[in-house]
Amino acid sequence: MSQVPDLAPPPASWRRGTALGVPGLVLLGAVLSVLSAAFSADTFHDCHYFGPSLRMHIFGWAGLCAGLAAPVLYAVLHRGALRRGWAPALSRASGPALALLVLGVLPLLFEAFVVWTLYAPDPAGGHDCSGLAYALGGRGPHPAG
Repeated sequence: MSQVPDLAPPPASWRRGTALGVPGLVLLGAVLSVLSAAFSADTFHDCHYFGPSLRMHIFGWAGLCAGLAAPVLYAVLHRGALRRGWAPALSRASGPALALLVLGVLPLLFEAFVVWTLYAPDPAGGHDCSGLAYALGGRGPHPAG
């Protein structure tokens, strides 16, 4: 029978990278996507639809990239620890990072939805202020004549 050698615990730098990097990327992705949705007022100006602004594109894509980078960072740190002979499962940083990574699937779906909305067609149908935003703005239809 071959014995498995005892694995050493990972160093503090690895634990910091796992404990702060992975949850930080999940939260950064969610915040950037919310900011992209907050700039939705940039699409209309004086009853003309201009489409998503550059700010919406930058924050939407940055949020999605940060959300996708979190599982990649976790996988890289985990595999690197195993290659060096460390036991990543024994650290207190790996468990919460993995739990937040699993919970980060919902923000990741939201980030993908935000990017999808950047390329969706005009919700008003291309008729400027005739859509629902015009009716909700407190202005009724134009008087005849």
